[in-house]
Amino acid sequence: MTTTQAAVAAPPRILGYLAPLGPLAMAGWALALPYQLADEPAVWIPKAAAATGRLQIAMAMLLLFALTSLAGALIIGLRAREASRRIGTTGLVLTFLGFSAVSFGASGYAAAAVASHDTVNDVAVTERILKELDGFIAPMLAGSLFVPLMALGVILMGVAFWRDRTVPRWAAATMIAAFPVILIGGYASTLINALGWLLLATSFGSAGSTHVRT
Repeated sequence: MTTTQAAVAAPPRILGYLAPLGPLAMAGWALALPYQLADEPAVWIPKAAAATGRLQIAMAMLLLFALTSLAGALIIGLRAREASRRIGTTGLVLTFLGFSAVSFGASGYAAAAVASHDTVNDVAVTERILKELDGFIAPMLAGSLFVPLMALGVILMGVAFWRDRTVPRWAAATMIAAFPVILIGGYASTLINALGWLLLATSFGSAGSTHVRT
């Protein structure tokens, strides 16, 4: 690639710094949550209602994720596509769709739960309201699809980077390992979940900075 071609291909440098912001926001979301992700509604609804300040911070982190994650997925995905056209392109598409699904449906559910609880002060009634929300197809699909789409997409991008070696291998390995840690954290602890997102942010930061130098 000539210098002129590289200059045309390289995005503005600021885009490289956007890449880790989405995962960093999700780490902040996990740390701010006043409950564990594996909690049953009868447990997490009162916890959320009793700590609305932390819930507001968590929702703000989801907003930051929505504002930055798609750009980050595109930056890293295009870099992965350069590393491996087939694997990288598949990873880009899946990650972009997964991040889009999170951005669409993540924050409203907890807000609806707290608002309902504050109104009726009855966890059982709030649970029934949330079950009614599950009847709306679009949010239900977003909630069902985002984990497998993101997990497979990010892992495929990590595989593309591992095979190509234009990104440090530690970053490729971290990208591959991040989502298993995120998934384990969903059942074990929000701290572990946040660690997984921080691993993803670190790998995205490395891949993003490599991209802006090419």
